[in-house]
Amino acid sequence: MSQTRQSLEEQRRQILEEIGETNRFLNQTIQNQRESGERLNLLNAQVSQFNRLISSLNSEIAYFDRNISANTANIRRMTGEIEKLKEEYAKLVFQAYKNRGRFNVIIYVLAAKDFNEAYRRFKYFQQYSEFRKRQVAEITERQKELNIVIATLAEQRVEKEKLLAEQRQESRRLDVAKAELDREIAGLRSRERNLRTQVTAQQQRVRQLDSQIQRLIDEEARRRNVTPLTPEERLISNNFRENRGRLPWPLERGSITGSFGLRCHPIFRDVCNTHNGVDITTVGGAEVRAIFDGVVTNVGGIPGAGMFVLIRHGDFISVYSNLIDVRVREGSRVQRRETIGNVFTDRGAQTAILSFQIWDNNVPQNPVQWISRN
Repeated sequence: MSQTRQSLEEQRRQILEEIGETNRFLNQTIQNQRESGERLNLLNAQVSQFNRLISSLNSEIAYFDRNISANTANIRRMTGEIEKLKEEYAKLVFQAYKNRGRFNVIIYVLAAKDFNEAYRRFKYFQQYSEFRKRQVAEITERQKELNIVIATLAEQRVEKEKLLAEQRQESRRLDVAKAELDREIAGLRSRERNLRTQVTAQQQRVRQLDSQIQRLIDEEARRRNVTPLTPEERLISNNFRENRGRLPWPLERGSITGSFGLRCHPIFRDVCNTHNGVDITTVGGAEVRAIFDGVVTNVGGIPGAGMFVLIRHGDFISVYSNLIDVRVREGSRVQRRETIGNVFTDRGAQTAILSFQIWDNNVPQNPVQWISRN
């Protein structure tokens, strides 16, 4: 089903907000973060956002094209109908003009043989007159409707031109973002050997963290198979599922810079990993919040990767990694949007990254499909 104009405008507004947020984080990256994986992820995210924005603008332009085409067809149809009505009315007027001297209406009525015939003759002329009046009214009304459609068509063409201008502007901004991304990649390639060592070490920490989280998730699944959910847990689980696409973000501000699923390094294409969640870039030291009511099942961590927190929401588990100053412990009950810790931030940095996952039983979910777009 085609999208409405309102939904298309809302989609464009949301993407523009994402671009603005990513741009603010890019401006906050300081010198020791330049030519870094974090800045590269931000630039990649921005290029992706510009592509989505241009795609959204194309959808809006296509929406107006469809409406312009439909209204153009309506104008042709309505113009034809009005011309036909005018022709029919002209024939009536011409016929009346031709017959104007042949008889007088009053004399014609009075010349009837009896009252009934006179009445019928009178009603005929009366209906004939009313029919002509209705035709005039119908032509006038149709002309008004046509004028409205013509005005609407003119407005739609103006809106389309605005969108085309915005599309050209955003395409230029996309080219600028791509050029900056290329410069960033070139800078990283200039120190490829050292960078590969860093990337390899980072990937090793990520795999170690993912393995530990996977083990804990599997333990939770086995425990749940032995101990069914309580009625309260079942209610929380159902509410969690019903809020798919409307769950709050785990951060007040953030931009998704690492996608769910298979990710390959933009420079070392042979370095790929499957990620069970998303990475969200945010301001340094930002508070991390629980996305729903639940119970903390695990708090842990590994050297170099910060701490992590697992929260159970019935059948679901949310995972928050790369934390410091964790404020909850195993067994703690937490509420929706309750602060559970802060994002670990490198010394002197103004931005940081939260790794965030959602699991349904022991199956990883794409968090983008669960959290709100706003």
